[in-house]
Amino acid sequence: MARDQGECRRVELPGGRSLTVRPMVPADADGLVALFAAFGEDDLYARFFTAHPPPVQLVERMVRVGGRGGAGLVAVVGAARGEVVAEVSYEPLGNGDGELGIAVARAWRGWLGPYLLDALLAAAARAGVGNLEADVLVANRPMLALLRARGHAVIRHDEGPATVRVVVGTHGAAPSWPAGSDRPRLLVEAPGRWPAEAAA
Repeated sequence: MARDQGECRRVELPGGRSLTVRPMVPADADGLVALFAAFGEDDLYARFFTAHPPPVQLVERMVRVGGRGGAGLVAVVGAARGEVVAEVSYEPLGNGDGELGIAVARAWRGWLGPYLLDALLAAAARAGVGNLEADVLVANRPMLALLRARGHAVIRHDEGPATVRVVVGTHGAAPSWPAGSDRPRLLVEAPGRWPAEAAA
């Protein structure tokens, strides 16, 4: 069972263990380095678009996302400074949306990713961020399914078939238009790629 403690959420696990979801802090850098070091090449590529663990400088930047107007959460097993088994965050974008990233240790996949994403969406909504965006590998079916379940929309395709740019709303079942945009908009829903997409 989960208990919401303000910014922290505690999940009781079988065997008397617990998992805490809390805001990311600079002291989490070492835990994130260990998390990413345990990832295989496919997992690293899905999160960072490279088969190598991120450099320490990037991780240290990640844990300070709150100072740049974004937000980050970590899932920690055991004590407050226990093992980091997952992270999710968003960086602010120029259009008022946030750039989404998420990584979950293999042993914790299934329920934890959706739980973390929902917690981050709630935090983004409280901060007035309308949508979260992400570039997702077309082959990353779990991530696409995770976002599809929250009413995602594809807003851009890569030049090749490798990635899509998706957006998910923080309020309700569909993303919103970017704040301050007064351009006429056309919403088209179609299976696969719409042949007239480029012309539109």
